Amino acid sequence: MRAVRQRTLLFLFIIFFFSIAATSASTDREPILEALSWVRAPLRGAVQYEYIMTARLRLLFFWASKDDVGGGYIRRGVSSADPHQEFFQVLFGSDPEKAPRGVNRWGGGTEVAWHRDPVSIPSREDDVTSSAFFGFMKSSRGKSATEMQNELKREREKGEHLFTGILSRVEPNLALSTVVPLQSDTDFTLHQYDLAEPLMLDRIAALDRPVRALSSEGRCPRASSFLATVAEMVQASLDGGTGPLSRCYVHDAQENTLSLDRRTAIATLPVQIHGPANAVLLNTSYSDLLQLDFVSTHKETGKPVNFTILVGTKGELRGVPVQIRYQPNWWFQVVLNLRPNAGQSQTGTIAAAARQGRPQWPAFSGTTEISTLEG
Repeated sequence: MRAVRQRTLLFLFIIFFFSIAATSASTDREPILEALSWVRAPLRGAVQYEYIMTARLRLLFFWASKDDVGGGYIRRGVSSADPHQEFFQVLFGSDPEKAPRGVNRWGGGTEVAWHRDPVSIPSREDDVTSSAFFGFMKSSRGKSATEMQNELKREREKGEHLFTGILSRVEPNLALSTVVPLQSDTDFTLHQYDLAEPLMLDRIAALDRPVRALSSEGRCPRASSFLATVAEMVQASLDGGTGPLSRCYVHDAQENTLSLDRRTAIATLPVQIHGPANAVLLNTSYSDLLQLDFVSTHKETGKPVNFTILVGTKGELRGVPVQIRYQPNWWFQVVLNLRPNAGQSQTGTIAAAARQGRPQWPAFSGTTEISTLEG
């Protein structure tokens, strides 16, 4: 199974992935449909990292938090059909059976990166010649807890649930994106993602939606999308970089700059998570971590998005995100903690992948090896 850059993936911030804005005109859909075929192609050989979600809500002068309100995973691998094709998959969100008031908000994404040379560990920077991103989320326009609750109430009363998909393609001289809505009488949860994803992919293929295009003149020349860019910067930090670190990238046919604001060595990080009846779900401690504080800035609006990743620096956890923090607004914060011993290897083994000459993921007890993933 191939695996790839221990530089972590990261990712999440699924909500962050979707800068849903009005699309501008462009009728050439052929490159977009080709990107769709990349996303839909079977992808085999991946490692999966699973996470437990804690939600924190600001109540006037203090934060209230609740553990185990959702979760998700990060998957990373290389196509068995083409060693130049790397993929990242992420899914994070709330679990309505656990979240307060049954909140159902989640987002998932698949990013495909085509490399000039076969994927290696670590791969060369700026080796990506083309990339595609498919994002799928449970839509929300609420800007406060009250607005979100009213939004959920209206959805339940009408039996209409809105989802949003985005498909984009980036090359050095080409950047295209289309955003597609999906209205469903089924309120799909993150546990039903595998059922909902084909519906959105089919809708993107069928609808002739406007395509946003970004002019190549003077634009960011890099073909890497968000996830690959984060992975590159994490790897650079693990390799000992100390100076300012910044990369441009294109998402939704719009330019952004990802900057690493601060690197902090963390000697010890205790983690304790509680479940129902205050039962302890996770009680562990990590050593020798690197805390990376990122900010992504939209070129035109200047709007910043901040997130933090804590990665291991030694042994089996090197390059693995053990905690991710994301605060999309002043009143809400999400903390994702790695779930140790999340699963056992399924069919296929890391050793077998290595014998086939494919890059090898760092193996540790909190990963599940996925032998076959249907993109």
